[in-house]
Amino acid sequence: MQRHTKEASELKELILADLHKEPGCEHVTDFVIQRLDTKENGANWTVKYLDPNQDKVCETILINIARMLQLNFDLPERES
Repeated sequence: MQRHTKEASELKELILADLHKEPGCEHVTDFVIQRLDTKENGANWTVKYLDPNQDKVCETILINIARMLQLNFDLPERES
């Protein structure tokens, strides 16, 4: 399967759209898309959760949403 590229801001929008559908996670915004130097599970990015006070259920959902998107999307290659 061919991966498509999306900017970090686009990935964040996709993740937030799905995350905000989950009860109790409607207000989560405190995470970043982090580029990986070495691909992890075939992806060149991951999410980093920033809010230590947020419900752990939302963190788990966030990670699961990101894993699904990692199957299809990479961040664009860096300019040299």
